Amino acid sequence: MILISSLFLLAVPFLSTESAASELESYSYSPCTRLSTPKVPGAEVLSITGVEKRNYTVTAVPQLLPTPIFGLNFCEVDVVLTHPKAGDRVLVKVWLPLQHWNGRFQATGGSGYAAGNFDASLGPAVQLGYSSASTDAGVSVNPLSPAKWALRQDGTVNWDALTNFAHRSIHDMGIVGQDITAQFYGIKPQFSYWNGCSTGGRQAMAAAQRYPEIFDGILAGAPAINWATYVVAEQWPQVVMEEEGTFPSPCELKFFTTMAIEQCDELDGVMDGVITDPDICNFDPYRLVGNRFNGPFSSSGESLWYGLNVGAALDSLANTNATNGRRTGLPLFVNDNWIKYWLAKNPNYNTSSISYETLYGLFDQSKREYDAIIGTDNPDLSEFHNVGGKLIVWHGLADQLIFPKGSIDYWERVERLMGGSFKVDEFFRLFLAPGVDHCAGGTTIGAVPNDILKSLVNWVEEKKAPDTVPATLSNTPNGNKIERILCPYPRTSRYIGGDTTSAASFKCV
Repeated sequence: MILISSLFLLAVPFLSTESAASELESYSYSPCTRLSTPKVPGAEVLSITGVEKRNYTVTAVPQLLPTPIFGLNFCEVDVVLTHPKAGDRVLVKVWLPLQHWNGRFQATGGSGYAAGNFDASLGPAVQLGYSSASTDAGVSVNPLSPAKWALRQDGTVNWDALTNFAHRSIHDMGIVGQDITAQFYGIKPQFSYWNGCSTGGRQAMAAAQRYPEIFDGILAGAPAINWATYVVAEQWPQVVMEEEGTFPSPCELKFFTTMAIEQCDELDGVMDGVITDPDICNFDPYRLVGNRFNGPFSSSGESLWYGLNVGAALDSLANTNATNGRRTGLPLFVNDNWIKYWLAKNPNYNTSSISYETLYGLFDQSKREYDAIIGTDNPDLSEFHNVGGKLIVWHGLADQLIFPKGSIDYWERVERLMGGSFKVDEFFRLFLAPGVDHCAGGTTIGAVPNDILKSLVNWVEEKKAPDTVPATLSNTPNGNKIERILCPYPRTSRYIGGDTTSAASFKCV
């Protein structure tokens, strides 16, 4: 859940007209040290500090920013705020380009248990001319663990911190970022965008549902939409291994993925190592070992949530650890910590002791206690539609952490609820990327979307809805790049003949 691809972050923005570009160049900037305290509804600003930074280097961050960024010149503004009776201290950091501001503001999302990635997200945005903001939500900046903020000293849930992490910080960051941008450049940003993947994708959905008036365009990658449900579902393979007393090794799990791809690769007419449509892949793991992973089921056989798609890597959720020749389960930090801190409310809780029956109860508890605060699966986007907002969700079909069928389920529920009154694709489009893993985290074999932020900007500013999104398959055996297109769901890309490395050989059907 902590992966963000460079292609996702480095989407190339553009000005809508040449006149707008020349007009922006004429604006003079205010000194960093002379900015006024922004007004944030529901919060009190404790401090504001600004400093000018020149020739700044953003260092590479594993799984977030693959290559460093050099030579950035910007004004860095730190705004610290608090909420009444919460006793919190929330940092909102805003970076403002000293040259070539493109007239836009971009709020950036976080990863794992961090609400913001700061330099790793701000750097790429500023490099492309955006004023940009990131926040710690008043919680730890550690994406791997919520240990410092999940529980109060008396062992009860820190509801204020969870509220900040879940959604309140999204509102605060948007308001602060837009205010500081307007002060610094002497004009409000012409357009405001949200850009995030994974946790940042969940935050994107919260922005559309809870704060529809803040952002003109929202880009949500691999969103953790049904947090309270899917996080518990991630524990399912660990429970299965414990209950059955069988712990497959990573190479055994990889074998299943490899065999599935081998069987279903050419169903789309192209041999490229990618399963274009997992739903038509009839790969049967039963013939290999005797069990099929379809996601968690209740004791009565009812499906509790989705499983991974055929062709996705299995060794993240079904991860194991070998010690002295004995293999044991090694759960993903996201579900492991959610169960410990928010469900058991005990950091020392042994998640390896969870039985099938225990897990069924955890599903109910998680939804009952937390869906109202962190859930982002409300299909009613009418307010976002009414203010003219545009939403693009994209999800890799080989996502090994967040089940892509959750995004499909959400789109279909929006269509069922709103399709009678609106044409949903006029404001919300879902793009599925075959063969792409979580946030295109570096080892993906599928076609990763290119310039998808540009597609969103085009839609918002030029009213050009994205009928396709260009994508590139880079990890090929010979190292050559293969061009593809992604299609808005429920359409999918189909090979129509010709050069299999060219996007022109595919169309949406």
